[in-house]
Amino acid sequence: MTGRARVRESKRHARITVATADPAGLAAYVATLRPIVASLRALTEDATAAPEARVYDRLYLRRFILKDIRELEARLDAASPAAPDDGAPVVPDPVA
Repeated sequence: MTGRARVRESKRHARITVATADPAGLAAYVATLRPIVASLRALTEDATAAPEARVYDRLYLRRFILKDIRELEARLDAASPAAPDDGAPVVPDPVA
């Protein structure tokens, strides 16, 4: 995937709104996060392996770990409610 395609894909996911009250919608959203988490896990396991056991070099690992973290943060931000304009943290309503 080219750089531009990744940016388009990232922006597309950033616009997705997630209905957290809908179990099926939430399950579908979580399913879109699983590949990112799996990639992060594999890259992190490689990064923490002994240097002679690593598959990728540190620069590659650092670049793609940070890319996946940014993607995960963008998708989580898309699912969270909008922050108030005053900068105060959003406190969710207690579940009854």
